[in-house]
Amino acid sequence: MLSNTNPAATRDLQRSRTRHLLISVAVTLAFILAGFALATPAAHAQSAPAGRPGCARDDLAVTLTASRGASTYRLAGWLCRPARTTSTVQLLIPGLTYTHRYWTGPGIGTDYTAAAVAGGDAVYLIDRIGTGASDRPPADQVTATTEATVTHQVVRALRDGTLGRFTRVVGVGHSYGSVIAMAEAATYHDVDVLVLTGLLHDIRVDEMTRFITDLYPAAADPKFTGTTPPDGYLTTRPGSRPGYFLDPDTAVRGVAGWDEHTKTTATTGELTFTPDDELAYSRAITVPVLFVMGTTDALFCGTGQPCTTPADICQREHAAFPTSTALAAATIPRTGHSINLHRTAPLAFTAITTWLHQRGAPATPLVSSCR
Repeated sequence: MLSNTNPAATRDLQRSRTRHLLISVAVTLAFILAGFALATPAAHAQSAPAGRPGCARDDLAVTLTASRGASTYRLAGWLCRPARTTSTVQLLIPGLTYTHRYWTGPGIGTDYTAAAVAGGDAVYLIDRIGTGASDRPPADQVTATTEATVTHQVVRALRDGTLGRFTRVVGVGHSYGSVIAMAEAATYHDVDVLVLTGLLHDIRVDEMTRFITDLYPAAADPKFTGTTPPDGYLTTRPGSRPGYFLDPDTAVRGVAGWDEHTKTTATTGELTFTPDDELAYSRAITVPVLFVMGTTDALFCGTGQPCTTPADICQREHAAFPTSTALAAATIPRTGHSINLHRTAPLAFTAITTWLHQRGAPATPLVSSCR
C-alpha cells in the first residue's frame, strides 16, 4: 500500500503485512466455512428501483471467464434512462455486502441514481455476481479477477446494443466495487472515466482486519433465513455495520436498520484480493479518475492517514497511477465509508455529476485536480 508519510521501505513492509493479514483471515474463514456444506439455491430476491419512470429490469447472461464452455450465470441489472437521449451511461458497482440499492439509498437526498439521471446520464445498476438478485456461483470462483471479466461483459453490452448503444461509459464504484471498476479498466481499457468512492490504496490495517473477521457464514444470519446461501458465502454480523460504514453525527436517521435489512453476501474468493493487486490495477489505468472520500471513513482515514482535504487524497494516491493519468479528488466532510447513507451525500452527488459533465475538467468548486 502507499503512504504519504513513510519511506518506500516502510510502505513495502506495510503492504506485505497487510497482504499476509488479509490472506490469513481469508484462509481462516475458509476453514471455518468448510463445515457448512450447503446446496446452491436461487439468488436472494431484491426489488427493482421502485416507481422510477424510465427504469426497467434488464438482466444479462455472463460468464466468469472467457473460456469456451464456461458456465453462464444471470447478472441482475436495472437500466434507467433520462427523459432526453444521451450517449453517456454510468455503470454503478456496489461495494462488499451491498446490492444495487446502495445507489438508490433509504430516502430523499440519498438517491445517487436519481441525481445521475437528473443530470442527463443513463444509469445501469447491478447486483454484482454472487449478490442480491444475481446468481451465486461457487464462492471460490467469485474473485476480483472474475468480477472484472463479468463487468467487461456489461460494458460491452452497454455499447453493442445488447443493453444500449452508449458511446461513453463511466465506471462508478463504491469500496470493493471501486476495486472491480479499476480491475476492469486496467484489464480491458474499455471505459472512458472512473469514479472511485470509498477506496484508497493505504488502508487502516487494524480496522480492515477487524471488519474482515466480523464476516461470518451468511447461512447463520437471520437476514438469510430460508434462502440457504452456499458454502463460502459470508455477510456482516448483525449490528456490526455502523461502526465501519457510518458517521453517527451525519448518518441518515434510522439508516442503520435499513443497512442491516438490505445487506447481501460476500465470498471467500473476494477476500483473496490483496493491496498489491490493487496497485497493479491502478498503474495500468490511463483514463481520468475521480476519488471521492468521506473525511471520517473508518476503513481508510485516521491518524497519519488524513482525508480532510482533496490535497490529502491526491498526496496519498498520485504515485499509484501513471504520471499521465488525470487524477482529481473530492472530500465530503463528516461522512463515513458508505457515503450515500449520510445527510451529506448530496455534496458527493454534486461533485461527481459536475465533474463528469465538465468532461474531466481539472477542477470544479468541489473537486481539486491532483496534477
